[in-house]
Amino acid sequence: MIENVDQLRQAIEQMGRMQRVLESFHADILPHNPRNFAIFDEGPLDEIRRLEADISKYVEQLERIDAT
Repeated sequence: MIENVDQLRQAIEQMGRMQRVLESFHADILPHNPRNFAIFDEGPLDEIRRLEADISKYVEQLERIDAT
Protein backbone atom coordinates (compact mmCIF):
# COMPACT_ATOMS: atom_id res chain seq x y z
CA MET A 1 0.00 0.00 0.00
CA ILE A 2 1.33 3.40 -0.98
CA GLU A 3 1.14 5.94 1.83
CA ASN A 4 3.22 8.90 0.61
CA VAL A 5 4.83 10.56 -2.39
CA ASP A 6 8.15 8.76 -1.89
CA GLN A 7 6.41 5.39 -2.03
CA LEU A 8 4.47 6.55 -5.09
CA ARG A 9 7.74 7.45 -6.81
CA GLN A 10 9.19 4.04 -5.90
CA ALA A 11 6.14 2.28 -7.30
CA ILE A 12 6.40 4.19 -10.57
CA GLU A 13 10.10 3.36 -10.81
CA GLN A 14 9.37 -0.30 -10.11
CA MET A 15 6.78 -0.32 -12.91
CA GLY A 16 9.45 1.00 -15.25
CA ARG A 17 11.81 -1.78 -14.20
CA MET A 18 9.13 -4.41 -14.79
CA GLN A 19 8.41 -2.94 -18.23
CA ARG A 20 12.10 -3.16 -19.10
CA VAL A 21 12.13 -6.80 -17.96
CA LEU A 22 9.20 -7.48 -20.29
CA GLU A 23 10.99 -5.74 -23.14
CA SER A 24 14.03 -7.91 -22.51
CA PHE A 25 11.93 -11.08 -22.46
CA HIS A 26 10.23 -9.95 -25.66
CA ALA A 27 13.57 -9.47 -27.41
CA ASP A 28 15.43 -12.45 -25.98
CA ILE A 29 12.86 -15.18 -25.37
CA LEU A 30 9.83 -14.61 -27.61
CA PRO A 31 11.64 -15.10 -30.95
CA HIS A 32 13.04 -18.45 -29.81
CA ASN A 33 10.29 -19.83 -27.60
CA PRO A 34 6.87 -18.13 -27.45
CA ARG A 35 5.63 -20.63 -24.85
CA ASN A 36 8.45 -19.75 -22.44
CA PHE A 37 7.82 -16.06 -23.08
CA ALA A 38 4.20 -16.54 -22.04
CA ILE A 39 5.35 -18.23 -18.84
CA PHE A 40 8.16 -15.79 -18.01
CA ASP A 41 6.07 -12.68 -18.58
CA GLU A 42 3.46 -13.66 -15.97
CA GLY A 43 5.51 -12.48 -12.99
CA PRO A 44 6.34 -9.00 -14.31
CA LEU A 45 2.77 -8.54 -15.60
CA ASP A 46 1.33 -9.50 -12.21
CA GLU A 47 3.68 -7.05 -10.50
CA ILE A 48 2.73 -4.25 -12.91
CA ARG A 49 -0.97 -4.92 -12.24
CA ARG A 50 -0.38 -4.88 -8.47
CA LEU A 51 1.54 -1.62 -8.69
CA GLU A 52 -1.15 -0.06 -10.88
CA ALA A 53 -3.79 -1.04 -8.32
CA ASP A 54 -1.72 0.42 -5.47
CA ILE A 55 -1.19 3.66 -7.38
CA SER A 56 -4.91 3.91 -8.17
CA LYS A 57 -5.82 3.44 -4.51
CA TYR A 58 -3.35 6.13 -3.47
CA VAL A 59 -4.67 8.59 -6.06
CA GLU A 60 -8.25 7.87 -4.97
CA GLN A 61 -7.25 8.68 -1.38
CA LEU A 62 -5.77 11.98 -2.53
CA GLU A 63 -8.95 12.78 -4.45
CA ARG A 64 -11.07 12.11 -1.35
CA ILE A 65 -8.83 14.41 0.71
CA ASP A 66 -9.11 17.17 -1.92
CA ALA A 67 -12.90 16.76 -2.05
CA THR A 68 -13.33 17.53 1.64
